[in-house]
Amino acid sequence: MGAGKTTVGRSLANLLRWSLFDLDYEIELRQKLLVREIFHLRGESGFREIEADTLRWVLQQASGPTVIALGGGTFVQSTNAELLRSRGARVVFLETEIEGLFQRCQAANQHLPPNPRPLAATPEAFRLLYAQRLPFYRTADLTVSATGKSVEELAQEIVLSLHLSHCWR
Repeated sequence: MGAGKTTVGRSLANLLRWSLFDLDYEIELRQKLLVREIFHLRGESGFREIEADTLRWVLQQASGPTVIALGGGTFVQSTNAELLRSRGARVVFLETEIEGLFQRCQAANQHLPPNPRPLAATPEAFRLLYAQRLPFYRTADLTVSATGKSVEELAQEIVLSLHLSHCWR
């Protein structure tokens, strides 16, 4: 949460001229509810079912080279990680210092109702969640340090590190 997955994904897709899907946006669009509302109504397990179904749908819709901005917990679910790998997806972990992540989430949440991120409502819960997810994130195909870099620099680094330049149209 707060690493910039959507923003970097958008920049990467623009750079490569690829399609982009933002998984959380697709979930909200299909469910006609915000992610936090789904968590409130269905709990985490209900949300994870919807997330997995939406990921399968996104992968079916992707008719060419595509960037998918995953939710923070998507890749932690083994079925999702296996599905992505079976489809040849190359997963990128945008590594950012935890304090910076928490500050970004807090700043983004100032205009939202209380507890907009139900799994990380407090600094302690945020740190615990990050610690639980980090081992899964570390299994990504590429880890990119996002600290101190612009969105454009991150997109360029991903392109170069994954040797995607040959895919430009």
